Amino acid sequence: MTKRKHLLDTKTKIVLGIILLLATGFRFYNLNWDMGLYFHPDERNIAAAVSTIILPSQMDPKFYAYGGFLIYLYKSTADGLALLLHNSSLPHDWAWINLIGRSYSAFFSVMVILPLYFLAKKLFDQRTAFLTCIIYALTVSSIQTAHFSTTENLLSLLIVLIALLAINLFEKPSYKKTVIIGLVVGIAIATKTTGISFFVAPLLALLILLYKKKIKFSQALFLSLVMGLTAFVTFCIFSPYTFLNWNKFMESMRYENSVVLGTNRVVYTLQFSSTPRYLFQLINLVWQLGVFASIAVLGVIVTTIQELRRRRATFIIFCSFPFLYFLYVGSWYTKFNRYTVPLLPFFIIFGCHFMLIILKRYRVAGSILTAGMVGATFLYAVAFMSVYRNIPTRIAASEWIYQHIPPGKFILSEHWDEGLPIPLPGKDPQRYQLLPLTIYEPDNSAKLDYYANYLSQADYITINSRRLYGTLTHLPKKFPLTAKYYQLLFNGKLGYKKVGEFSSYPQILGLTINDDLSEETFQVYDHPKALIFSNIKHYSFLELKKILSK
Repeated sequence: MTKRKHLLDTKTKIVLGIILLLATGFRFYNLNWDMGLYFHPDERNIAAAVSTIILPSQMDPKFYAYGGFLIYLYKSTADGLALLLHNSSLPHDWAWINLIGRSYSAFFSVMVILPLYFLAKKLFDQRTAFLTCIIYALTVSSIQTAHFSTTENLLSLLIVLIALLAINLFEKPSYKKTVIIGLVVGIAIATKTTGISFFVAPLLALLILLYKKKIKFSQALFLSLVMGLTAFVTFCIFSPYTFLNWNKFMESMRYENSVVLGTNRVVYTLQFSSTPRYLFQLINLVWQLGVFASIAVLGVIVTTIQELRRRRATFIIFCSFPFLYFLYVGSWYTKFNRYTVPLLPFFIIFGCHFMLIILKRYRVAGSILTAGMVGATFLYAVAFMSVYRNIPTRIAASEWIYQHIPPGKFILSEHWDEGLPIPLPGKDPQRYQLLPLTIYEPDNSAKLDYYANYLSQADYITINSRRLYGTLTHLPKKFPLTAKYYQLLFNGKLGYKKVGEFSSYPQILGLTINDDLSEETFQVYDHPKALIFSNIKHYSFLELKKILSK
């Protein structure tokens, strides 16, 4: 009997093991970085949904922006831990639920590396595969999303796995492979409806097989139906309330679609006014991938031209999802970084292959380029970890307020953002008079009076992040009064003096990476800049109205 060939040799196992350990260290480091205060709105929504479920009697999450898969996964894990730790309150504790979700998110992010290795190796060679895995292990965007209890890393894992399975299906089609693909796609759709797009690669594989006359039409149709039916059944199992509460689901989907397409200009997407489609997402790759972003984009161009000349079917199957997905998502009005996270593994494969092309043709230049990119990506990852080593800015600012501002003082914050101070152990914000300014309201004479009235009465103004001023100061036609308000506030002309500034930019070796120009959500959830202003001149209502009217 011949011995069965091992999938991985010992050397490969050792190298992959080291890369997995590296990725694990970055992703699992200080998952409770916010001390259980869950500043991410999606985390709050998911935690609320999980905490309301009672298995198996009450399974409606009453939250339909995402599917049920992760919600049920977090809930079953919380229930299991509650039994193990003899703590019945754990499944209803949002802080615990978030920590469970972040642990899964970090785990999924690490696991991307395994199918990514096989995918890159199958497309190109082992050197490309190893280099791809190293860069991905050090990718800041993947590290950051691992510190949030959201869907991005699971979706990344599933789409890389599907791309690999689709190529395997093309190489040797079988009923079993379509069932497996259907299961994976079904889980993807049950995680987020975006998963429907994951059908692209396997269906294209079947179309190419049909075009090349390697399978008959009846066989292609049968395999497609098996794949689709398996995905549908899997989706129904893990997200049943999509159908059981269809009206609420469709209402949620209509709202989400209106937001991403820009037909409903909600306040938290105003930052995308006048931002160029496609180019905006490509520019923000710099924050997600670091300097490697330039190599990734060049890699997409050069590799695509090279491979299309060869008309290699496996490459066409591989790039079908990232190209079509970017073509669609890049056209959206709303351009949150999280929408491009599932594309990053593909960008990295393109970039690493491009570097090895350079290395093959120009050994010295290629070696310098490759070493430089790995080194720069590593340093950027280490720098970004300072965000999770430092005390979160919202907590630091709140501690300062509790220590330096006497109880009873009147503090203005901003509506649609986290107010300061936040509740801390033994410290309650209710010791102060708190009011959130409704800054997003239309600029008019009533708003002028509104500003002058409360600015004349308040003792302090707190700004939690750049979420409002970072957007509204760039929309002077729509918000002329508000743009002026911020300009005058920052210049000290409203009688307020900045007495506290709390930032946590990525830092390494004395170098600070200011990421204020990044897409808003890259910064405002885990390391926003918080500002505190003290009313030192106490201008009257009429004086402030005059200043704001000039």
